[in-house]
Amino acid sequence: GVEMSTKYFKSEAIMMDLTMCIVCEGLGKAGVATESSIAGEFAAASREYAAAAGIFQFLGDDHLPKWVARGSRTGEDDLPVECCADTAKGLSILFQANAQQMAVATVLIKPGTPNYSLLAKLCLGIQEQLDEFVCHMREAAFTQMARIEKDFFILVTFQISLQQALSLYFYARSLWEQQSEYGLAIAILSEATVHLRTRDSVTSSIGMPDVGKNPALKALSNDLNDLRQHMGKLLHLWEKDNSAVYFDSVPQKVPADKKLEKGICMNKVEKYHFADVDPVLLSLPEDALKRSDSDLARELQEKLNQGFDD
Repeated sequence: GVEMSTKYFKSEAIMMDLTMCIVCEGLGKAGVATESSIAGEFAAASREYAAAAGIFQFLGDDHLPKWVARGSRTGEDDLPVECCADTAKGLSILFQANAQQMAVATVLIKPGTPNYSLLAKLCLGIQEQLDEFVCHMREAAFTQMARIEKDFFILVTFQISLQQALSLYFYARSLWEQQSEYGLAIAILSEATVHLRTRDSVTSSIGMPDVGKNPALKALSNDLNDLRQHMGKLLHLWEKDNSAVYFDSVPQKVPADKKLEKGICMNKVEKYHFADVDPVLLSLPEDALKRSDSDLARELQEKLNQGFDD
């Protein structure tokens, strides 16, 4: 320009656009996964969630840190929460948990008796991943966490309690199927029903959030009541059979050494590959418009030759 100052304007708009393109691709994968799960296509949904997890893992571990390392002047408070590295890492964990939920659903819709022991460990693994997501957001991305709708985390809390209950339920079913520890199976199933009850208070660590008071959970009310009724009926039936046939003692509390120690985390992540491309020049090199006499003569000769050919 005509200014004496050597300062120049540095824009990060292109990097921002690139970041948002990758973010939108990840959220789009998660959206497709949700639609597939609603349609009952759980295997496809699991793959799409794994792809979304891979995209946000790439954002959190690679793309966004590199942006900052190049001297970005854009603060995380100025960006959407999903464009922050720590939030992206958290979303990757969340989508891995969702992918594993779809894997569990795939097992359950298959004909025949499922492997209850495996399902118990898979559900426990989902619970552990959801807990990891919440802990990560609180510790590493608390500022961004405060910008996200509270209903979202209420839904995650609901999922954690649900996976705890399902893990205990499937574990109890596996013990009952083994026809050995009937009393322990009853105690574990009873504990599962406790996790499905509505919490006494907001600060309580056991039980479900009040479904009736949370708009985000109202749609799940009927399904939750069906699950409660099923577990309640099964528990009553087992207690009746045990008191009439098996006479196995039922512990008041499940012994610590009888609980599942650790769940199975499949870590379903589809690695995201970002293609390396040559940058497009936004301006011509300084000497691009300078042409030598020989170049002009050659161009003139070519035009004359074309005229003779015509």
